[in-house]
Amino acid sequence: MNLLKLLSWEVERVTKPFLILVAGLLVVQFGWLGYFLWDETNFYEQLRRTGDADYPLMFVSYLNGTAYLLSLGIAVAAVLLYSVWIWYRDFQGRGTFMLRLLTMPQKRMVIFFAKLGTILMMTLGLFAIEWIALKLQYIAFTSWFDDKMIPTQGSFEQALSYQGILSLMYPSSLINFIIHQVLIVVVVLFIFTFVLIERSFWQRTIWSPVLSLSILVVIFTIPILGYAFLSNRLIYDETIVYVGVVLMAWTGVTIWLGKRFLQTKLNV
Repeated sequence: MNLLKLLSWEVERVTKPFLILVAGLLVVQFGWLGYFLWDETNFYEQLRRTGDADYPLMFVSYLNGTAYLLSLGIAVAAVLLYSVWIWYRDFQGRGTFMLRLLTMPQKRMVIFFAKLGTILMMTLGLFAIEWIALKLQYIAFTSWFDDKMIPTQGSFEQALSYQGILSLMYPSSLINFIIHQVLIVVVVLFIFTFVLIERSFWQRTIWSPVLSLSILVVIFTIPILGYAFLSNRLIYDETIVYVGVVLMAWTGVTIWLGKRFLQTKLNV
Protein backbone atom coordinates (compact mmCIF):
# COMPACT_ATOMS: atom_id res chain seq x y z
CA MET A 1 0.00 0.00 0.00
CA ASN A 2 1.57 3.31 -1.09
CA LEU A 3 1.47 6.64 0.69
CA LEU A 4 -1.51 8.05 -1.23
CA LYS A 5 -3.68 4.99 -0.64
CA LEU A 6 -2.82 4.91 3.05
CA LEU A 7 -3.40 8.67 3.33
CA SER A 8 -6.78 8.33 1.62
CA TRP A 9 -7.68 5.56 4.01
CA GLU A 10 -6.68 7.62 7.08
CA VAL A 11 -8.64 10.62 5.79
CA GLU A 12 -11.70 8.42 5.32
CA ARG A 13 -11.41 7.27 8.92
CA VAL A 14 -11.22 10.84 10.24
CA THR A 15 -14.02 12.24 8.08
CA LYS A 16 -16.91 11.45 10.44
CA PRO A 17 -15.32 12.82 13.66
CA PHE A 18 -14.05 15.83 11.68
CA LEU A 19 -17.54 16.65 10.43
CA ILE A 20 -18.94 16.24 13.95
CA LEU A 21 -16.29 18.64 15.26
CA VAL A 22 -17.01 21.19 12.53
CA ALA A 23 -20.76 20.97 13.12
CA GLY A 24 -20.28 21.48 16.86
CA LEU A 25 -18.03 24.50 16.30
CA LEU A 26 -20.48 26.15 13.90
CA VAL A 27 -23.44 25.55 16.23
CA VAL A 28 -21.57 27.08 19.18
CA GLN A 29 -20.24 30.06 17.24
CA PHE A 30 -23.41 31.01 15.39
CA GLY A 31 -25.47 30.39 18.51
CA TRP A 32 -23.17 32.71 20.44
CA LEU A 33 -23.36 35.26 17.60
CA GLY A 34 -27.16 35.25 17.76
CA TYR A 35 -27.14 35.80 21.51
CA PHE A 36 -24.46 38.50 21.20
CA LEU A 37 -26.44 40.44 18.59
CA TRP A 38 -29.64 40.24 20.64
CA ASP A 39 -27.95 41.20 23.91
CA GLU A 40 -25.94 44.10 22.46
CA THR A 41 -28.98 45.46 20.63
CA ASN A 42 -31.03 45.52 23.83
CA PHE A 43 -28.16 47.13 25.74
CA TYR A 44 -27.66 49.76 23.06
CA GLU A 45 -31.36 50.60 23.02
CA GLN A 46 -31.23 51.17 26.76
CA LEU A 47 -28.28 53.52 26.30
CA ARG A 48 -30.18 55.40 23.61
CA ARG A 49 -33.01 56.11 26.01
CA THR A 50 -30.58 57.66 28.48
CA GLY A 51 -28.61 59.51 25.78
CA ASP A 52 -25.38 57.58 26.38
CA ALA A 53 -25.27 55.60 23.11
CA ASP A 54 -22.14 57.24 21.76
CA TYR A 55 -19.79 54.28 21.28
CA PRO A 56 -19.46 52.03 18.21
CA LEU A 57 -19.60 48.26 18.47
CA MET A 58 -16.62 46.20 17.27
CA PHE A 59 -16.53 42.71 15.82
CA VAL A 60 -13.58 41.89 18.06
CA SER A 61 -15.92 42.21 21.07
CA TYR A 62 -17.78 39.17 19.75
CA LEU A 63 -14.51 37.34 19.04
CA ASN A 64 -13.31 37.89 22.62
CA GLY A 65 -16.47 36.34 24.04
CA THR A 66 -16.06 33.29 26.27
CA ALA A 67 -18.20 31.06 24.05
CA TYR A 68 -16.21 31.86 20.91
CA LEU A 69 -12.85 31.40 22.63
CA LEU A 70 -14.12 28.15 24.14
CA SER A 71 -15.02 26.87 20.66
CA LEU A 72 -11.47 27.56 19.45
CA GLY A 73 -10.06 25.85 22.52
CA ILE A 74 -12.19 22.79 21.85
CA ALA A 75 -10.95 22.68 18.25
CA VAL A 76 -7.30 22.86 19.34
CA ALA A 77 -7.83 20.20 22.02
CA ALA A 78 -9.62 17.95 19.52
CA VAL A 79 -6.74 18.11 17.03
CA LEU A 80 -4.17 17.40 19.75
CA LEU A 81 -6.20 14.48 21.13
CA TYR A 82 -6.69 13.04 17.67
CA SER A 83 -2.94 13.32 17.06
CA VAL A 84 -2.60 10.83 19.93
CA TRP A 85 -5.67 8.75 19.10
CA ILE A 86 -4.68 8.29 15.45
CA TRP A 87 -1.95 5.96 16.75
CA TYR A 88 -3.49 4.46 19.87
CA ARG A 89 -6.67 3.32 18.14
CA ASP A 90 -4.53 0.97 16.01
CA PHE A 91 -3.14 -0.64 19.16
CA GLN A 92 -6.56 -1.66 20.44
CA GLY A 93 -7.36 -5.35 20.51
CA ARG A 94 -3.82 -6.25 21.55
CA GLY A 95 -2.39 -4.38 18.60
CA THR A 96 -3.62 -6.75 15.93
CA PHE A 97 -4.60 -3.89 13.63
CA MET A 98 -1.21 -2.22 14.00
CA LEU A 99 0.44 -5.57 13.45
CA ARG A 100 -1.31 -5.86 10.09
CA LEU A 101 -0.17 -2.35 9.17
CA LEU A 102 3.43 -3.12 10.09
CA THR A 103 3.46 -6.35 8.08
CA MET A 104 2.14 -4.74 4.90
CA PRO A 105 4.65 -4.67 2.00
CA GLN A 106 5.72 -1.05 2.41
CA LYS A 107 8.21 0.91 4.46
CA ARG A 108 6.94 1.60 7.94
CA MET A 109 7.57 5.33 7.61
CA VAL A 110 4.77 5.41 5.04
CA ILE A 111 2.41 4.83 7.99
CA PHE A 112 4.07 7.69 9.88
CA PHE A 113 3.78 10.20 7.05
CA ALA A 114 0.23 9.13 6.18
CA LYS A 115 -0.88 9.87 9.73
CA LEU A 116 1.08 13.13 9.78
CA GLY A 117 -0.50 14.21 6.48
CA THR A 118 -3.95 13.39 7.86
CA ILE A 119 -3.46 15.63 10.89
CA LEU A 120 -2.14 18.47 8.74
CA MET A 121 -5.06 18.18 6.32
CA MET A 122 -7.44 18.17 9.27
CA THR A 123 -5.78 21.30 10.68
CA LEU A 124 -5.77 23.19 7.39
CA GLY A 125 -9.36 22.14 6.80
CA LEU A 126 -10.37 23.61 10.15
CA PHE A 127 -8.49 26.81 9.31
CA ALA A 128 -10.30 27.12 5.98
CA ILE A 129 -13.75 26.38 7.41
CA GLU A 130 -13.21 28.76 10.31
CA TRP A 131 -12.14 31.51 7.90
CA ILE A 132 -15.37 31.10 5.90
CA ALA A 133 -17.40 31.01 9.13
CA LEU A 134 -15.71 34.19 10.35
CA LYS A 135 -16.51 35.96 7.09
CA LEU A 136 -20.17 34.95 7.36
CA GLN A 137 -20.26 36.00 11.01
CA TYR A 138 -18.77 39.38 10.16
CA ILE A 139 -21.32 39.92 7.39
CA ALA A 140 -24.15 38.99 9.78
CA PHE A 141 -22.67 41.26 12.47
CA THR A 142 -22.41 44.36 10.28
CA SER A 143 -25.72 43.75 8.48
CA TRP A 144 -27.63 43.34 11.72
CA PHE A 145 -26.34 46.51 13.33
CA ASP A 146 -26.65 48.51 10.11
CA ASP A 147 -30.33 47.55 9.98
CA LYS A 148 -30.70 48.67 13.59
CA MET A 149 -28.81 51.91 12.79
CA ILE A 150 -26.21 51.05 15.43
CA PRO A 151 -22.68 52.20 14.47
CA THR A 152 -19.89 49.63 14.13
CA GLN A 153 -16.17 50.15 13.89
CA GLY A 154 -13.18 48.26 12.54
CA SER A 155 -12.64 46.09 9.49
CA PHE A 156 -12.62 42.32 9.33
CA GLU A 157 -8.81 42.22 9.10
CA GLN A 158 -8.43 44.55 12.07
CA ALA A 159 -10.70 42.37 14.20
CA LEU A 160 -8.57 39.31 13.45
CA SER A 161 -5.35 41.15 14.26
CA TYR A 162 -6.76 42.35 17.59
CA GLN A 163 -7.78 38.84 18.66
CA GLY A 164 -4.72 36.93 19.91
CA ILE A 165 -5.56 33.38 18.80
CA LEU A 166 -6.91 34.43 15.40
CA SER A 167 -3.87 36.62 14.73
CA LEU A 168 -1.77 33.46 15.08
CA MET A 169 -4.10 31.41 12.90
CA TYR A 170 -4.37 34.06 10.19
CA PRO A 171 -1.26 36.30 10.31
CA SER A 172 -0.97 39.25 7.98
CA SER A 173 1.99 37.88 6.02
CA LEU A 174 2.47 34.60 4.14
CA ILE A 175 5.87 34.03 5.75
CA ASN A 176 4.38 34.21 9.24
CA PHE A 177 1.63 31.82 8.20
CA ILE A 178 4.23 29.31 6.95
CA ILE A 179 6.22 29.66 10.19
CA HIS A 180 3.09 29.00 12.23
CA GLN A 181 2.32 25.91 10.15
CA VAL A 182 5.85 24.65 10.73
CA LEU A 183 5.30 25.10 14.47
CA ILE A 184 2.12 23.03 14.21
CA VAL A 185 4.06 20.31 12.37
CA VAL A 186 6.70 20.32 15.12
CA VAL A 187 4.04 19.95 17.84
CA VAL A 188 2.42 17.04 16.00
CA LEU A 189 5.81 15.39 15.47
CA PHE A 190 6.54 15.63 19.19
CA ILE A 191 3.20 13.95 19.93
CA PHE A 192 3.84 11.22 17.36
CA THR A 193 7.31 10.58 18.74
CA PHE A 194 5.98 10.40 22.29
CA VAL A 195 3.43 7.76 21.28
CA LEU A 196 5.96 5.65 19.38
CA ILE A 197 8.51 5.76 22.21
CA GLU A 198 5.84 4.93 24.77
CA ARG A 199 4.51 2.05 22.67
CA SER A 200 8.04 0.73 22.29
CA PHE A 201 8.47 0.59 26.06
CA TRP A 202 5.03 -0.43 27.21
CA GLN A 203 5.78 -4.16 27.61
CA ARG A 204 9.05 -3.47 29.41
CA THR A 205 8.23 -0.97 32.15
CA ILE A 206 5.31 0.86 33.69
CA TRP A 207 7.41 4.02 33.56
CA SER A 208 7.26 4.20 29.77
CA PRO A 209 5.23 7.47 29.61
CA VAL A 210 7.66 9.13 32.02
CA LEU A 211 10.69 7.90 30.08
CA SER A 212 9.30 8.93 26.70
CA LEU A 213 8.24 12.33 28.00
CA SER A 214 11.67 12.84 29.59
CA ILE A 215 13.38 12.18 26.26
CA LEU A 216 11.21 14.76 24.51
CA VAL A 217 11.63 17.32 27.29
CA VAL A 218 15.41 17.10 26.89
CA ILE A 219 15.12 17.53 23.12
CA PHE A 220 12.78 20.49 23.61
CA THR A 221 14.67 22.32 26.35
CA ILE A 222 18.25 22.16 25.06
CA PRO A 223 17.67 24.71 22.24
CA ILE A 224 15.65 26.92 24.60
CA LEU A 225 18.46 26.92 27.16
CA GLY A 226 20.88 27.69 24.35
CA TYR A 227 18.80 30.68 23.32
CA ALA A 228 18.61 31.90 26.92
CA PHE A 229 22.41 31.83 27.01
CA LEU A 230 22.86 33.51 23.61
CA SER A 231 19.89 35.92 23.55
CA ASN A 232 21.90 38.95 24.70
CA ARG A 233 24.51 38.32 22.00
CA LEU A 234 22.17 37.86 19.04
CA ILE A 235 20.73 40.60 16.88
CA TYR A 236 17.28 40.30 15.30
CA ASP A 237 18.40 38.63 12.06
CA GLU A 238 20.59 36.17 13.95
CA THR A 239 17.65 35.33 16.24
CA ILE A 240 15.49 34.52 13.21
CA VAL A 241 18.22 32.24 11.84
CA TYR A 242 18.57 30.55 15.24
CA VAL A 243 14.84 29.91 15.47
CA GLY A 244 14.82 28.48 11.94
CA VAL A 245 17.72 26.15 12.73
CA VAL A 246 16.01 25.01 15.95
CA LEU A 247 12.77 24.26 14.10
CA MET A 248 14.63 22.23 11.49
CA ALA A 249 16.58 20.42 14.22
CA TRP A 250 13.40 19.58 16.15
CA THR A 251 11.78 18.33 12.95
CA GLY A 252 14.76 16.22 11.98
CA VAL A 253 15.30 14.71 15.43
CA THR A 254 11.64 13.83 16.01
CA ILE A 255 11.34 12.20 12.58
CA TRP A 256 14.56 10.26 13.16
CA LEU A 257 13.36 9.05 16.57
CA GLY A 258 9.97 8.16 15.12
CA LYS A 259 11.64 6.19 12.35
CA ARG A 260 13.97 4.40 14.74
CA PHE A 261 11.26 3.30 17.15
CA LEU A 262 8.73 2.52 14.43
CA GLN A 263 11.11 0.36 12.39
CA THR A 264 13.22 -1.37 15.01
CA LYS A 265 11.73 -1.14 18.49
CA LEU A 266 7.95 -0.94 18.23
CA ASN A 267 6.07 -3.54 20.24
CA VAL A 268 2.55 -4.53 19.27
